[in-house]
Amino acid sequence: MEPRAHHLLIGLFTIITAAAALLFALWLGKTSNEREWAWYEVAFDYTVGGLAEGNPVLYNGVNVGDVVSLRLMRENPGEVRVLVRVDETIPMHEDTRASLVLANITGSMSIEFSGGSQTSPLLMGSRENPPIINAQRSALSGLLDNSQLLI
Repeated sequence: MEPRAHHLLIGLFTIITAAAALLFALWLGKTSNEREWAWYEVAFDYTVGGLAEGNPVLYNGVNVGDVVSLRLMRENPGEVRVLVRVDETIPMHEDTRASLVLANITGSMSIEFSGGSQTSPLLMGSRENPPIINAQRSALSGLLDNSQLLI
């Protein structure tokens, strides 16, 4: 055994290092949660296979948010409503279009917004009352829907 070992200093250094790492992780988590979000509901009248909570939301290919929830409409089970949150600094206009895009080769899907002219009014809403954006069927989703018929 080493007679001059400084067990107290070694333990104190270990505790301070662990506490500093924990505080850094909490700080990083806090900065990502401090973003302000705009909420929108995307209405799909076709299948949304591969889309799940947490999947990215893109605007012209740039990640601007994520999918929060998916639900079927009680009045019309053929319609799927997807609640998304988007960085509030991204302007969403009434003529903005939404569609499903393939995120990767595993079949995971993302929602992509595109278009939106500067002359069109901005969409405003809250999480409790989000504006509805009707999705358009992309060529890929049409192909995937009809793939069973092709085979």
